Formats: sequence, structure tokens, C-alpha cells
Amino acid sequence: MAHTDTIEDRYDDELPPVPAPTTPAEWDGLIEEWDEIRHGYYLGDAQRAVVECARNLEVSVAAGGPETPLWTLGLVLTGPYVVYARPDAAAETRVLEAMGVVERALGETPCAHEAHPCDDMPLDAELDNFRYVLEMLAHPERDAAHEAALADEENWPDEDSENWYERLMTREIWACPRNLAGFARAFSD
Repeated sequence: MAHTDTIEDRYDDELPPVPAPTTPAEWDGLIEEWDEIRHGYYLGDAQRAVVECARNLEVSVAAGGPETPLWTLGLVLTGPYVVYARPDAAAETRVLEAMGVVERALGETPCAHEAHPCDDMPLDAELDNFRYVLEMLAHPERDAAHEAALADEENWPDEDSENWYERLMTREIWACPRNLAGFARAFSD
């Protein structure tokens, strides 16, 4: 007889859930772990970390939490680990369910933005620098300096430097519910 553990069976009873970060420094540590998962050299239980991200994402979406952009984009960064790198059917189901929650809850939110990063981001190639987006979102205290740098034309010497990570892509656009739903939809496709 085959043993068919669900993701909850394998992860819920092992260790208590890790508290969500509350400071930018704690987010930085988690973002570093997520980036290590992305690159395949995380020394901890990567599947558990991805599932924790999915759980926290669902809780944040349900509560309308301000951390929803971080959890969503964190799952975009780490989710492929359990889907492709180290396939785990139960963890993959959990990740896809969390992304479905994001898409259903945020996908119809009206916004006035002309474009979003999700509109033209190639998910496989551009994730190497994705941690910098997460760090921007985790550090609201840096917004004034970031906005000033974006407005300074001297920082953009040629048209090639204007890519979707840079220039007009601000915290407001990255955290836009429509952008988050777009990433969730692209992830699930």
C-alpha cells in the first residue's frame, strides 16, 4: 500500500511555523534564503520554506496584509524549486493553490497603471535579479532615494538601460494587486 502524505502531513507536525518577518532586516534574511533556494544552494529544508511562503501568502491575502507583495513575489522566486528543480507533487499543489488565491482575490482590482512588470517579464530568465525587487519592497524607508534616482535622467544614459526592472517600475507598480495577480497567473500557466 502506497503512503500518500499530503504536504500538511509532512510539514505541519514537524516544526512550528516560523513567524513572519516584522523588520526590513528580517525580510532581508528571508529574501536571502529564497534566493539561495532559487540558485539551488539553500542548506535548509527548501520544500518546507517554499510551503511556508505559500501558507503565509494565503494568510496575507485573506487578511489584506501589506506583506502580500513580498509573499507573492517570494513564491514566484522560490516556487519553481518544487515544481521543476526538486519536484514534489504535494508542495507543487500547495504553491499552485496559493497562486490561485492571489489571482482570484486580486485579479479584478482596478488600477490606473499603463503597464506592470508582469506584462512582459520572462519568468525563467529574469529571476536572477528578482531579489532586488523583493529588497526594494522590504525597505520602504528607501523610497525617497529610489524615487529620486528614477527621476534623474543622468542615471539612464541610453535606451537599453530602460528595462522592466528599472526606470518606471516603482514600489507602487510592483505591489499593485493587478501586477501580483498577473505574476500568479503567469506562474500557474
